[in-house]
Amino acid sequence: MDTMKNPLLSIIIPVYNVEKYLQASLDSIFVQDTGDCEILLINDGSKDGSLSVLREYEKKYRNVRVIDKVNEGVSATRNCGLDECRGEYLYFMDADDILHPQLLSLLRKEIVETYPDIIVWDFTTFYTNPKFVPILSEVKVEDVQNGHKEAFNYLMANSSAVSLWNKAILRSCVGEIIRLDPTMTYGEDMFFSWKVILMADSIRYIRFPLYYYRQSGSGATNRFHPDLYEHYRKAFDDIYLFVEQQGGANVNVLTSIDYHFACRIPALTSMEIRAPYSREKQIAHLQHILQDEYICRGLSSSSQLNGKLFTLARNNEVSEMLKIARIDAVKSKLLYPLKKILK
Repeated sequence: MDTMKNPLLSIIIPVYNVEKYLQASLDSIFVQDTGDCEILLINDGSKDGSLSVLREYEKKYRNVRVIDKVNEGVSATRNCGLDECRGEYLYFMDADDILHPQLLSLLRKEIVETYPDIIVWDFTTFYTNPKFVPILSEVKVEDVQNGHKEAFNYLMANSSAVSLWNKAILRSCVGEIIRLDPTMTYGEDMFFSWKVILMADSIRYIRFPLYYYRQSGSGATNRFHPDLYEHYRKAFDDIYLFVEQQGGANVNVLTSIDYHFACRIPALTSMEIRAPYSREKQIAHLQHILQDEYICRGLSSSSQLNGKLFTLARNNEVSEMLKIARIDAVKSKLLYPLKKILK
């Protein structure tokens, strides 16, 4: 283990029962130049052999630091990384995913040349073995002008504002203010990302897939979360308060937040059909959700929400919404094996 005091980048990886994928994930880091990086591997009380794998990498690489703690969940584990990291920039990676072999060199280039608050990059998915897209020419990099709402909406439209694993963040942008909510079990990284984006003055966007997200079919998005709406509501209240406290509570930003809450309607509907209670209770709960003030404002103020599900939501046709969600779930289940083969 190294005593590196001022690394350029801290790579923070929460680890929980991923022994099967861990070596491939970590090797995708160490095939690159990591001389100016610290790698924080935080074992969140794994019950498999993950910790043993981490200890081997700690012995092998001088810039690896292993933290072993009791199981608290991914958000608390990421917060631990925030408290422990020393890098000028920080980056969260999932322990079962893969990095493009040129990610770190591209990040260094952006940091040296532009020193932005955030660097964002595209991602792709894989099932078994990632197929790396070679970089044969100059990669397109966009300077995202941050009138906060504009940058926020632009990154949301490109699916780039949701996750943490496609962003390197200047640590001073996070400071002691921004942390993940340990009580959330779904979407927790999205709200952290939103806060950071709304705080940032400069964002660089690398338009190239540099992160390979493993599709396993067994993640948090495929489980039933009984309090999903309640957690979303609490998180959006927190976002509103955060924006107001940071002096950015203008109508444009708040309207944008309303819109993005309304964008959660498909996820909330899909979650409802997994609920282990009666169809009547599913209908009643979804009707309650559609009466939420954020959702009502978002649906009424945005013409962009024009898909069939949003039209049904505006008309309060809850039974039809649940029917469509069930059909989509069956299609997804049938197509999953085919997608896995094709990938």
